[in-house]
Amino acid sequence: MTQTKVIGESVKQTNRTFVKSYTEDYCKALEENYKQQHVASLRRNSEIFSEGRQDLSEYAKEQLREIEEGTAKLMKFRAIEGKKYYKVVSQEYRNGAYTDGSVNTFIDKNTGDVYKAASWKAPAKGVRFTFQKPEHIRFLLNWKNIAWTGGHLYVR
Repeated sequence: MTQTKVIGESVKQTNRTFVKSYTEDYCKALEENYKQQHVASLRRNSEIFSEGRQDLSEYAKEQLREIEEGTAKLMKFRAIEGKKYYKVVSQEYRNGAYTDGSVNTFIDKNTGDVYKAASWKAPAKGVRFTFQKPEHIRFLLNWKNIAWTGGHLYVR
């Protein structure tokens, strides 16, 4: 009986370790999605305004240079650990530091279930994805499949 409890706790801890790792990788995928969409937007703006509004074209080119050099202060995502969930929060660079923005996702620390945020404090009802299924893991950790805005979390 005691051995079963120990094994059960060991499995639970292993699951938590994987969920934490997947959550961190999910944050990186959201950051990459934001970066790629931002680059695409800047390139479009650079082309559109190259003739009419040279100031906008130059600004877009400057932003692209900063991204390529790795000095741009792009949006970041971080996981805040709570009692039951990891809260994935966007962060924007303002006044010389990154500050928390809105909640993107809640991830259950024990099960790996992924929820859309309903508010700063709570997830919406209904599991959208889970880190227990390999196909969901592959989907969520690929920046091309997800949207930093959370569009991939809407029920379809």
